[in-house]
Amino acid sequence: MNNLRSDTEFFRNLRNREAHLSLSPTKLSAMVPALPITPPAMEADPEVERILATAVHVLSTEATALSYLSRLYATDPISRGGFVKAVEAIAASNMNDGKTIIIGVGKSGKIGEKLVATMNSLGLSASFMHPIEALHGDLGMVKPKDVLLLITFSGNTPELLSLLPHLPKHLPLIALTSHTSYHTSQITRGRPGAILLPAPIPEPETVSFGISAPTTSTTVALALGDALAVACARQLHNHDGNTPADVFRRNHPGGAIGLGTGKGVVRMSDLATRLDEIPVIPCGSRALDSPPISSSSSESDLEVTEWRVAPLSIRVVDCLIAAVGSKSGWVKISLDEIIPPGRLQRVRGNVHVDVYDPDLALVVSTNETVKVSGDSSVDDIRKWIIASRDERHDPMLQAGAVLGVVVGGEVMGVVEVDELMRK
Repeated sequence: MNNLRSDTEFFRNLRNREAHLSLSPTKLSAMVPALPITPPAMEADPEVERILATAVHVLSTEATALSYLSRLYATDPISRGGFVKAVEAIAASNMNDGKTIIIGVGKSGKIGEKLVATMNSLGLSASFMHPIEALHGDLGMVKPKDVLLLITFSGNTPELLSLLPHLPKHLPLIALTSHTSYHTSQITRGRPGAILLPAPIPEPETVSFGISAPTTSTTVALALGDALAVACARQLHNHDGNTPADVFRRNHPGGAIGLGTGKGVVRMSDLATRLDEIPVIPCGSRALDSPPISSSSSESDLEVTEWRVAPLSIRVVDCLIAAVGSKSGWVKISLDEIIPPGRLQRVRGNVHVDVYDPDLALVVSTNETVKVSGDSSVDDIRKWIIASRDERHDPMLQAGAVLGVVVGGEVMGVVEVDELMRK
């Protein structure tokens, strides 16, 4: 408790100083336009000064609370451990086709709804459940692989306490609350195994502003929810072509964000068939000339004969069968050799021949593909292909050609030129 008082006093003293900012003046100047050192001259109007003083007081108070929260998660073992457990639980749920069900009432419920929207845009399946509606049927949305996230500043919200006994006890439960101890909140005290995400504020809002309206408390809850969503997205989406930025781009093609950043267009990485998702046809061997074993033979008098081993070739029919079970129609016959669905579909005649038959020209090495950037738009690549065909009749871009889509310096996926030009 003494430490908490000292922390509170420390941040009160920082409220009107720049020292509590985590960014250096150089970094700040690069991020925001230069502001005058002195306020603009204006007539002394007490009412105007009072209004602006209120604004500065609220902003500095909430900035102080966020600094306090940052320090807590940088130093406090309970907060740090709870955050890691929460990220692991949400990521594991998503990997098992579960979702995060966020529960709250009042202003905390509004923060929960915003967090649901943020998580979904980052590819984290999430739904909001009002505690009262849950008691009247919405509990049906809770599934065996889900995670529960309760948002309550007091940690003792009656609506949540009434709902708690009806929430499946085997599901991970995360409590985002002002409490910094598992023993002081009825929710975590009454739920063994609950995960605590502390979101305290340095002083009550009645002390800061003379009113109990949720202000500073909702600011820290919103910020902590954002931190949780971003950390979970980075934990879950960590492969080339499937980073949080890639997922957000696919999920947010519209609005000012999509249009303003040029992300409303379809990129080659969106269209490509990922190499790691193409099924592999295994190569093997078969034994020939196996010695017959008669009923009169025994292990003791069986003459040892050396068996000849011949390579098991891959036939066209093997690839056709594998392509039927492939989501994309592509098949892979080695780590860097693939067969496009368009080429397979053009096979006529004997399908029992080897896929390497030069007359068929089925197999394409990823090293031989025409490389294009995954960040390029589909429209730009299509125009480039048309121009290349007209100008120099490039055979590499004619019918049947394959594009290798490069992400992070390596071929991540493939696209048939024919398919690209049809879209």
